[in-house]
Amino acid sequence: MSPDEPSDLPADVLPPPPEPLAELVDPENRPAPVVIKQPRTGGRLGGAASALSALAVVALVATAVAGRELRGPPATLTVVVTFLPYLTLALAVWLFALWSLVPDRKLPPVLLTVVGVMATVLWGPAWAARGEVVEGEALRVMSWNVRRLWGGPDDLGDPAACVARAIAEESPDVVSLLEVSAVDVEALAPQLGLECIHSDYTGSGARSTGGIAACVRKDSPWKLRRGWAQRFVDAEAWYYAFAEVERRDGAEGHVVNLLSVHLHPYSFQPSWLRETMDDLASGQARGIFDLFQAGEEVTRGQGAQAKALLERVEGLKDPTIIAGDFNSTRDAHIHARLRGHMSDAWERGGQGAGPTVRFGGTVPLRIDYVYASDDFAVREARTAEVGCSDHAAVSADLILRK
Repeated sequence: MSPDEPSDLPADVLPPPPEPLAELVDPENRPAPVVIKQPRTGGRLGGAASALSALAVVALVATAVAGRELRGPPATLTVVVTFLPYLTLALAVWLFALWSLVPDRKLPPVLLTVVGVMATVLWGPAWAARGEVVEGEALRVMSWNVRRLWGGPDDLGDPAACVARAIAEESPDVVSLLEVSAVDVEALAPQLGLECIHSDYTGSGARSTGGIAACVRKDSPWKLRRGWAQRFVDAEAWYYAFAEVERRDGAEGHVVNLLSVHLHPYSFQPSWLRETMDDLASGQARGIFDLFQAGEEVTRGQGAQAKALLERVEGLKDPTIIAGDFNSTRDAHIHARLRGHMSDAWERGGQGAGPTVRFGGTVPLRIDYVYASDDFAVREARTAEVGCSDHAAVSADLILRK
């Protein structure tokens, strides 16, 4: 039966006829309502926050550049450069939060990208380091600020024995010791079989004051050829130890230069900082001026020492290692210059940030380094926090290329 033929079904069983199409259309032909979504820009407050964030990013980038380029920066800039990674992280977190609050503003994601690119350029290569394996003569270097053998929480009442155990466990060929007196070296040498070049910091010859030592272990394939104390700057009595190391078996090869260095330390402690802030809160500003003046003097001194050290290194022809306490983080001028001529062992063979001290007992900072000339490949670098000192020891496995 076709649809047009009459149906034999009763009328009350048939479905009702369809309604006319015209009845389904709005007789007034009105358009569907449009919902307008207001952009989330935060208004004037969002604009002001974005503008201030842009200034903060510009200041951060300028600080990173200035820290690398200025040999003797102001003390304020030195402090900012010291904590640059933490400031960068804080700014990145703020920009992400701002972007979440005002997602329709274009500036926050652009600024966040700029900060990410800067962080990648500055610190990215170190996090990807995996070391290098080549043929050649192996040389293990260790650098440690032993803090005058004053000990720590894990020294079991005998700081010298604690330090000796930690060095023996690492079994380095050459050792750079910082904040160590002639008396301290004499206590360590018999336990470890060390041959050392030692000098107190000022070259006074005092046996009980702090200084530096460049040492070679007697059971190592390497031996101490000769060495001496060397001033950083002719007009200033502040020394580092210079040693020449060679193969004990007389095998042909280059003499290796070892420089044990400790750049000018900051004389103030976290307790002084706290006292200065307390005085400032009570309206006494003298302490803050003294603090900045002390910082300026140390910064100028470190700048002069860095310049002298760089000039000395650039004039050396034999394979060279610099190991010690630089009292500055890797974004300072001296490290940028040294990385142009030598390898930062940690950035070639270490993993992570590699902190060696904790500022105020909490904030990790890397201020102890092992640098090697391009004659060496870096196989691995590591740190060890041993409870004999407030510094972690830094060790690097180097290969003198054939």
